[in-house]
Amino acid sequence: MFFYKGFGDFFLILLIFNCSTFLGQSKNLDIEISDEIEKLLSLKILINKKNYENNYYAIQLYNGNYEKAKKILSEFKNKFPEWESNLSFETPNYKVRVGNFKEFIVASKKLDFIRRLYPSAFLLRPNNL
Repeated sequence: MFFYKGFGDFFLILLIFNCSTFLGQSKNLDIEISDEIEKLLSLKILINKKNYENNYYAIQLYNGNYEKAKKILSEFKNKFPEWESNLSFETPNYKVRVGNFKEFIVASKKLDFIRRLYPSAFLLRPNNL
């Protein structure tokens, strides 16, 4: 009787494994996509890529008159030539901005470092640039 019970369990397990391979789904799936859908998908990917490339954090060092902004930018470029920095004009002030950071954490760490030299520096979020 003991042999029969063990054999029944073994047979049941063997049956389950065979059915899973026999009734299982195939890995291959063929999907037909129209040309219009492919064009829309590629356009969406391009738009998302441009949005991602334009969204970055920057650190603003100064906001004020042209002469002081130019001096601060020159000073910063001499100290940190590897950093991206620029001078921009928004009526009526000139702004000195540095960095091009994709991640908030990296930008925050850089801000902490820069604040030692420029205490009034602050972080600009992507939508504020």
